[in-house]
Amino acid sequence: MDKRIRKISDSLAWNIFLMAAGAFVFIVGYNGIAAHQNFVPGALYGLAVVIQKISPEYSLSRWYLLLNIPLFLLAWKGVSRRFFFLNLLTMGLVTVMTAYVHLDLGIRNEMYAAIASGAVMGAGCGMILRTYGGGGGLDVVAVILNQRYGVRFGAFYFIINAAVMTFALSRYTPDKIIASLLMLFISSVVTEYVLSLFNQRKAVRVISRKAEIIVHELTRKRNMHATLIPGRGGFSGEPIDMVYSITDNLRLRSLEQVVFDIDPEAIFVVENTFSVIGQNINKRKAY
Repeated sequence: MDKRIRKISDSLAWNIFLMAAGAFVFIVGYNGIAAHQNFVPGALYGLAVVIQKISPEYSLSRWYLLLNIPLFLLAWKGVSRRFFFLNLLTMGLVTVMTAYVHLDLGIRNEMYAAIASGAVMGAGCGMILRTYGGGGGLDVVAVILNQRYGVRFGAFYFIINAAVMTFALSRYTPDKIIASLLMLFISSVVTEYVLSLFNQRKAVRVISRKAEIIVHELTRKRNMHATLIPGRGGFSGEPIDMVYSITDNLRLRSLEQVVFDIDPEAIFVVENTFSVIGQNINKRKAY
């Protein structure tokens, strides 16, 4: 089952579907809520919003397209062709949806609008970032800067968003800027949460005097992954092994039952992980 799910998640069709769905959700959040409150989103889309307010002769979708073009030209040889074209596709989808998806979700309270738009846009961004592409030209630049100069993604986008908000101060009231910052904060939190939904696992540590039997049961009979780590008791100094395993919510209860059926005196520790990548669990994204 895991291999089948991984095969689907690695397929080009699934990645394109997820990107299209994420772009649509993002635009619903902006056009349906944030645009009616004149909020300023982050990154390149936010810059396009501010420039469009200064120079309204061009539409938002056209400004967004124009800002992306030089970034993609500069990045043509900087990243893999797959990453480049998937980002290009995302940019195209966002541009078209910005121009043609018009709706009003009817949220008039500014605070509620900031919360709702941040949550919806964050969900869209999380879906897009879960693919083998990204959200547009800035994602391509961020990857290049990270690969060549070690610039962290978070630091890069913090600088970009700070520049966008500073630029927006000349055209927006302080109240709008603060509401926009609240929207961006909620968006970033929801983005991280959505990403974790796709990739979160449970890290389990089991300390037991019957660790070898537990590992044999998990790996040979239950088709689960487990690692045996030799250890020593801190007080007694006696050798004792620890079993380390990665699982998900669905199989956590089964793993717990296996452990305590074999050794009722075992110590069973469960930790939430944000992301588990590698080997047979999830493949690492290649840019």
